[in-house]
Amino acid sequence: MSIKPRERTAILQSFSAGVVPRVGLHHIQVGRKRELEALLGDMGRVEDGGAAIRFVIGRFGSGKSFFLNLIRTVALERWLVVLQADVTIDRRLHGNGAALAMYTELLNNMATRAKPEGGALSGLIERFVTDIHGEAAANAAAGVLEAAVLNGCNRCWT
Repeated sequence: MSIKPRERTAILQSFSAGVVPRVGLHHIQVGRKRELEALLGDMGRVEDGGAAIRFVIGRFGSGKSFFLNLIRTVALERWLVVLQADVTIDRRLHGNGAALAMYTELLNNMATRAKPEGGALSGLIERFVTDIHGEAAANAAAGVLEAAVLNGCNRCWT
C-alpha cells in the first residue's frame, strides 16, 4: 500500500508538532478494531435514519484524540455531518451557561465533507432551504399541471 505524498507530509508534520494528523489516519491506526466496529455500526444506524452518541473517556495519552479523528474521517467519507467538542469546565452538559457554551462549540465545529474543518452550519441551512424551495416549486408546478389536466378532462366530459 502506498501513501500519497500529501498524506505522508501531513502525517510527518503532525507527528513533529505533537498533534494528531487530520488525514491519513488509516495508515497508522493499530489495535482499535472492536471500537472501530462499534462506531461503524453506529454510523450505519445513523445512515438508516437512527441516531447515536458516544462519549470517549480515557487518560492523557491513551489515544482519545487520535481515535476521534479517525472516526471523524470515516464519518465524513460516508457523507455524514460531524459535531465535535471537548468537555471542559466551561463547556459541560449542564449548569450556568456551560451547556450553552457546549452547544455553541458543537455548532461551530460542525463539519461536512465540503467543510471538514468546521463552520458547516450555514452551508447546511442553505442546502436545506434550496432543497425545500425546489421541492415546493416542483409541487406547485405539479399542482398547476394536475389542475390543468383536470380542467382539460372536465372540458372533455362536459
